Amino acid sequence: MNDSDCVRPELATWAARNLPARLDVTATAKLLGFAEHDIQILMGVGKLEPLGDPAPNAPKWFAAVEMIRLAADREWLSKATKEVSKYWRHKREHRSGRRVVR
Repeated sequence: MNDSDCVRPELATWAARNLPARLDVTATAKLLGFAEHDIQILMGVGKLEPLGDPAPNAPKWFAAVEMIRLAADREWLSKATKEVSKYWRHKREHRSGRRVVR
């Protein structure tokens, strides 16, 4: 059996959910369980990569099958959640003018 004889789980899930091949930021955030503004953070730390080479102010698109794979990856979700938490913690600390030593 070769790769074309079997359907990858991501493709089966994609087909079953009737998702388009490309997802915008809103759909990506919903599928991954993050807030829309967290998608920018995840791109900034290299946890998400948009399709193509969009300009900084251009709309971002993501491959649905890749987002389904990431949504099923507990380790990736844990690391991504930690990155988002770290970003907001640092932002709160900076705004309050104090640093927490860890």
